[in-house]
Amino acid sequence: MSYANRSESLQRQIDDAIADGWRIESETPERVVLVKRNVGSLGVHLILALLTGWWSFGLVNLVYGGYKYLNDSQRRVVREGTACPECGASVAADASYCQHCGTDLGAAGTETTTTSESAATTDAETER
Repeated sequence: MSYANRSESLQRQIDDAIADGWRIESETPERVVLVKRNVGSLGVHLILALLTGWWSFGLVNLVYGGYKYLNDSQRRVVREGTACPECGASVAADASYCQHCGTDLGAAGTETTTTSESAATTDAETER
């Protein structure tokens, strides 16, 4: 899959996330990692400025902001996939079963070659 072959729904998800303030951290043809960084709340910055501003010249505020930026970020992975017919959880397009509920996705959708081969073997054994 190349970047140009993304489905419209996947591209719409990425565009909506960017509109909500998420940024693309890394991007491959299979997945996009989005990140939303935080520099801390205004209230905490004001309290730190009032309590330590005179003695630290704002250095404590900078350290707090840097800490929040690096350690308090949210990450979200968006990838092409399908939903499980039983539980609705997102599963990979080539998955054979749902990792959340264990539903066999080969039976729900198209049969895999191993399933059809075993069915043919079973039919041949019953004819004997």
